[in-house]
Amino acid sequence: MLFDFGGVIVDLDREQVIRSFSAIGIDIRPYLGTYKQSGIFSQLEQGRISIAQFCQALRELSQDPSVSDEAIVHAWESFLHKGVPTERLDMLLRIREHYSVSLLSNTNAIHWRMAEQEFFRYRGLQVNDFFDHIFLSCEMGVEKPAPEIFHRVAEGLGADSPSDILFFDDSEVNCQAARQCGMQALLAPAGSEWFKYFDDYGKLHLPSVPSQR
Repeated sequence: MLFDFGGVIVDLDREQVIRSFSAIGIDIRPYLGTYKQSGIFSQLEQGRISIAQFCQALRELSQDPSVSDEAIVHAWESFLHKGVPTERLDMLLRIREHYSVSLLSNTNAIHWRMAEQEFFRYRGLQVNDFFDHIFLSCEMGVEKPAPEIFHRVAEGLGADSPSDILFFDDSEVNCQAARQCGMQALLAPAGSEWFKYFDDYGKLHLPSVPSQR
């Protein structure tokens, strides 16, 4: 099992992050895509710039030298302010009783820090208790839907065949890209709708089931 992070596990709030940046004089709407960011935000999500460089670029965009790094980071954090519902954490743990569970995300150092420090601190557990492998665009230097990221994930998972991997993402573009690289992929809309693919015990109820742990 391979899960996306934003929009599948963690809830995103597009309107809130737009408001947060607007409050400090920055219009991020040209950079905020539905499933993938652009410009300076994409550079951050590919790990091509540091958080300090990210903040400086946005400060220049605001044309207000008084905007602090802290204010910019806080505004970007607001995209994920809803966090991860505990029902999803519980479901991941149930799924992991039966399958290998990994994560593939277009994300950045700011948001992943929130994940490590807040979202997966649950019942005495940490993020590595939920996933066998974690693949982050900001560490890999490439974003979905580029074929390279899926090939590298398949290699990193040590899969005998990419078809052994079942990928869940809230973007059909990313699902199609995964399929073109040989993976199985299912669209997982926001709001825990992906639960429909599993029974109450975390087992898939689909015609084709990947190898169990």
